[in-house]
Amino acid sequence: MATLRQRRINERLFEELSLLIPGPADEDDALADVVVTRVETTQDLATAKVYFRAPTEDEAEIQAIIVALKAAEFGLRAELADVGLRRLPHLVFAFDRAFIAGKRVLDLLDHLSEDPEWTGEGDDPGAKAP
Repeated sequence: MATLRQRRINERLFEELSLLIPGPADEDDALADVVVTRVETTQDLATAKVYFRAPTEDEAEIQAIIVALKAAEFGLRAELADVGLRRLPHLVFAFDRAFIAGKRVLDLLDHLSEDPEWTGEGDDPGAKAP
């Protein structure tokens, strides 16, 4: 469980990184539609895991975004210097898969509302229960 200090730092880093990412449009097109969803720091505050979502689910594009974010880490840390921490945490970037899972649940609920007899068995969401 995160301490109060960790939660405050997570919130502050989230606020700052949300403003910094995607950054100026002319710098990197891969980051144009990236949205920071949350930040979690380790207990020793040495590492901050930055979760993001993007409009794509393609693994190759997600990896390209992660590479672009890693390349921008030095600049992001320089911009985060005003946060007020003695040592800024190392930034680690991860795609937030919770949005994909949430989208899947919403799709299943839509199918269920369209076909109340659908049981969810099988691969075909439109299949009827026996």
